[in-house]
Amino acid sequence: MTIFIGTTAADKSAIRAAASRGALRRIARDVYTDDFESRTEQLIQENLLAILGKLQPDWHLAHSTAATLSPIDGLVFLSGYSHKYVPFELPGVKVIRSPDLTHPEVGHIEAPTMIAPKLSSEPELIRVNLSSPLQTVFECISTAKRYPQKLLPEHKVVELIGNLSAGDREHAGAFAIRNNLKAEHWKYLQLCKDYSVGARIEIARINNFAVYFYGWEIGNLTALQSNEFRFEYAPNWHVALSSELPLGQIYESRRMPAFFENLLPEGWTESQLQATFKIAREDTVALLATTQKYLSNLTLRTSNFDDTELVFDTLNNPLSEIAPAEHAVMKVRSDIAKDTSLQDLFRNLGKKGPMRISGIQPKLPISLVHEKGNDPTLTVGTLRNSCSYILKYQSPLFPNLVENEWATMELARRVGLPTAAVRQVEFRGKTLFPGRALLIERYDIPGKQELDEHDSSLRLALQQDAASLLKLYRQGKYDTSAERVADVLMGAGLSPEQMELYLKHLLFSWMVGNGDLHAKNVSIIIWLAPGQLGATPAPYAVAYSPLYDLVNTRIHLPGDRSAFSINGKNDRLKVKDFAAVAARWGVAKAVVSDVAEELANGIRNELRAVLDSSGLSLEQQTGYSSVVKASLASMQL
Repeated sequence: MTIFIGTTAADKSAIRAAASRGALRRIARDVYTDDFESRTEQLIQENLLAILGKLQPDWHLAHSTAATLSPIDGLVFLSGYSHKYVPFELPGVKVIRSPDLTHPEVGHIEAPTMIAPKLSSEPELIRVNLSSPLQTVFECISTAKRYPQKLLPEHKVVELIGNLSAGDREHAGAFAIRNNLKAEHWKYLQLCKDYSVGARIEIARINNFAVYFYGWEIGNLTALQSNEFRFEYAPNWHVALSSELPLGQIYESRRMPAFFENLLPEGWTESQLQATFKIAREDTVALLATTQKYLSNLTLRTSNFDDTELVFDTLNNPLSEIAPAEHAVMKVRSDIAKDTSLQDLFRNLGKKGPMRISGIQPKLPISLVHEKGNDPTLTVGTLRNSCSYILKYQSPLFPNLVENEWATMELARRVGLPTAAVRQVEFRGKTLFPGRALLIERYDIPGKQELDEHDSSLRLALQQDAASLLKLYRQGKYDTSAERVADVLMGAGLSPEQMELYLKHLLFSWMVGNGDLHAKNVSIIIWLAPGQLGATPAPYAVAYSPLYDLVNTRIHLPGDRSAFSINGKNDRLKVKDFAAVAARWGVAKAVVSDVAEELANGIRNELRAVLDSSGLSLEQQTGYSSVVKASLASMQL
């Protein structure tokens, strides 16, 4: 038995047509099944969570529904502020909607049954949003005049309280204050029969970071002992870091703001830091504290921060002046080999206030010195030197990933896309990182002379990725769509001309098999103009950032699909799918076809020469070409 709920208009139409032919039967609006025997109400009950999660992905189960995961007297309760709610009815179930709390806490579970989004696909797991355990407790002891089924008997609420984590118990008072639930909090304490719960919210220790952009204070991020985060802007700062952190408002929540959470390292680097500094996996504050210097010249300054040692990042030796872009490999020297192990490297960096880079791939911030007639010398970046480059080294899982990324970035550059400048490098002498590495020039920093002179033409870059703009955390960077990213980019102020770069980014990634275009690999740059006499910077322009992290994932992971959906699809994409996205900012399908054709022709013309210079094995070059050929064929280009 399979339940079908279409994602796109085309999928829904195909499912309705199958029902008209008698292959399926309709059990509710947009809900179909191939089961002709079971009662409709039975099918709805057995698949209720999956159906709700699929039909209303932007809302969440609330009140008694979040606690029991089932209807009470045939009523199901949903909450949210999304305007995307479409009224619907389910046989045997009445759905009641209600506004959410001012500062909600929402989690998710996987539904116990699956849904097929189209006739030709296998059923998929469905994520169902629901109030957090703590919020559910407060919802189930609130008032409910019209629908008493929202609430639970006191003995059931006591069970819910007993299942709360220690962190939730400490956090309850702050949650209640933030959401104006004073009466509910008092009742909660009575049910706890433990009035000391409220007292434990006293702050024993505070982790406070003063957040700076160059020499200007942005605000303060505070991690409270009550498992709360607080962020407040400095009075003279006038540029919002994200929509989650609007100007003029104080942020308070159980979760670290997504803007800062997305600064944290992932994967290999995260595990190295946790092992080196004995950091628990859930301790994001300690992980954030291992770094004080970030991209875009952001610094997180603690009470013992010595700003006299801080050197702002500037670009002193552009790659274009060291080696032509067409030269695939550049010989370099480095002092990285002085450390005997990676843990030694990170431990020594911890003493120097290092700069670190978010993301899952192994990478290091790099300072480069170049004297004419000598090889460039690479040094790991710290507070005390200018970090103008990023160094990526080979993956232990995917052979020649460096050569792959160079080829994909170089191909993008040759077909006219704005990209970060990259070179492959080989180290002279001993190094911790065998094989070639990829040196990436940062595009978010000014030249040293330009910054020192501080003239009226100076523009400073503040970068924001789509994950932060969408309020997504690191683990959720794949949980979005091309359409949602487009909407948030337009909302951030990108012009139609800049949005065309986003379209080309999508097209190029599909054509070359880049299945890792997730929300953290799409970014904007807010260009800021410093005021006169050192006044706080003001926004000058918003632009789509140069492309970065481009790689053909399909030669390492055959069959890899698009990281997020495009027109509801992750595979077998056609021009019309990209046109459906571009229509959101008013671009006609004929224009999208022309853009796609131009990119496809450019890739065909340049691919052979790029692969010949890449250093990829012959087998990988053949695989790369096959991926491109198959992608263009699927688009009929």
